[in-house]
Formats: sequence, structure tokens, C-alpha cells
Amino acid sequence: MNTSTTSTATDDAWLAQLREQVAIAVNGPDAPRPGHLPTITLLGTNPAVADARTVYRVNADLILLVAPPEFPDACAEEAAKMRSMQARLGPRAGRVVLGILGEGRAHGRSFLVVPRCTPLPSGRIRARLARWQIRGDVLRWLREAVALADAPDEHAHTEFLTSLTALRQMAELPDDIRRTAERLGQALASGKVQARHVPMHGDLWTGNVLRHTNGDLVLIDWSGSAPRGYGIYDLVRIADALRLPHRQLASEVQWHTQALGPSELTAPLHLLGALGYYARNLGEFPIARFVATAQRCCNVLHAAQDAM
Repeated sequence: MNTSTTSTATDDAWLAQLREQVAIAVNGPDAPRPGHLPTITLLGTNPAVADARTVYRVNADLILLVAPPEFPDACAEEAAKMRSMQARLGPRAGRVVLGILGEGRAHGRSFLVVPRCTPLPSGRIRARLARWQIRGDVLRWLREAVALADAPDEHAHTEFLTSLTALRQMAELPDDIRRTAERLGQALASGKVQARHVPMHGDLWTGNVLRHTNGDLVLIDWSGSAPRGYGIYDLVRIADALRLPHRQLASEVQWHTQALGPSELTAPLHLLGALGYYARNLGEFPIARFVATAQRCCNVLHAAQDAM
């Protein structure tokens, strides 16, 4: 048997076990046996992300996410994150988290089954219209999440300081970001501003914003989320992705600042706190991309503050 034949046989065996395990995960141990198993269609993966999940469509109405061989626990970890965030957000704000219809493992790789939803359309005109239509729903959800912020406490104080220190010590970052992190750390230590945790999605851009079949807002990819996260970061990221006008973003920043603690330092404290949190937890994320993201976020916030 040549290499090509062996590879095909291995792929067939992998898909056969995957189909069987998905059927059991969704329908229970009495799921249909071979000949009546679900149809699985490959939709794609993201080669630019080391731990990217492979995405399949199951029959017509389900989506299957499968962890890569190098990170076999990725989907199991994401399922745990989804449940944790749903519990933290509560029934109202937590409505944006998809319900998990099934999960399991095939050849050691974890998988996750969720309802199929509709992504925002592509194409210049349609995408622009979709971004405009989704703004209100996303901004309302962000206000709901910020309203769930914890009261300031010693744990948050320590976490913010640790995150700001991580930024200050990252030599790859521009000097202005590192100096701002140092000033904010001093202000936090002196009591000029207070730290409080906020539930945070962590990767809020248009690719992770979908519509449910009933039209409701859905957010996906909770792998970088944090129940005790940082405010402002999600707002800045989605505002950039949605191309929100600077004055509208300025209005939202003001609202969030009032909710988190009325100080001119609040917005930069939370944004740099979030960036420091991710600097401490880069994992497989390339440092050059992180630096570019950090600079972009700071520029977006500065533009909004100039519009106030």
C-alpha cells in the first residue's frame, strides 16, 4: 500500500469514528449505528492560528468544532470556558453564548457541537450594512456585561498591578505604552483609581459575531474569555472592527467609565490591564501580532478620547 492510500485509509477511519462519536454525543448511547450516522462536511480551519479548531457542518443545522492533534484539549477547554462565562453573565447577558449540544473525543481529540448560526455577510456593501445593523445589539450587550462588574477588591488590585507590570517589562512594546503602564500602576497603587473585574470575551471582532436563526445576537470563540476580566478592551476591539465613528465610541467610553469608576484614568487602566493580562498569557499567539494589536487598541482609544 502506498503512502497516499495509507493516508486516505487513515482519514476514512478518523471520519468514521468522528461521525460515530458525534452521534453519541448529540443523541446519547443509543444513537444510530453505521449507515444512519450524521453527514459531516468540512468547512475549513484557520492555518494562521496554531490551536485553530477544524470546523464541520453536521447535517444541515449543527456545527462541529474539532481540536487539532497538537492541542487535543482545545475544544474541551473552550466548552468549559463557555459554561463558565454563561454562568458569570447570567440569563440576560449570557444569552449570546451558544448552548452546547454535545461534546466528546475522537482519536483523543476533543470536539464540540453547537447550533448553526449565520455569520455577518462579506462583500463591501453587504458587510458595511451588516456592521451598521449589528452595532446596537453589540453595544447593548457590552453595557450589560459592564453592569456585572465586581466591586473593587484586593484580588482585582493585585491582578491589575501584575498585568501593568507585565506590559512595562515587555521590551517589544513601544515606549509610550510601557510608560503609560508605569504611570497607571503608580496611580493604582496610590489609590487615585480603583480596579474591578468585568466579564470579558477577549476576542470581540466581526468574525466572532453571528446571528441565531431567530435573529438574536450570538458571540463565538470564548477561548480567550475571562469571568474576571477587564473592561474597555472588548469595546475598543469591536469598535475598531465595526468602524464605529470616533464620537460614538467616545460616548460609549464615557458610559463605561461612569459604570467602572468616574476617572480619566479608568479607560486606559482597563485597556492596558487587559493587554497586560494577555501579555502574561500569550501561549501560541505570536508576540509581533500582540504588539500590533496593543498599539492598534491604544490608538483607537486615543482617537475616541480626542473626540470627547
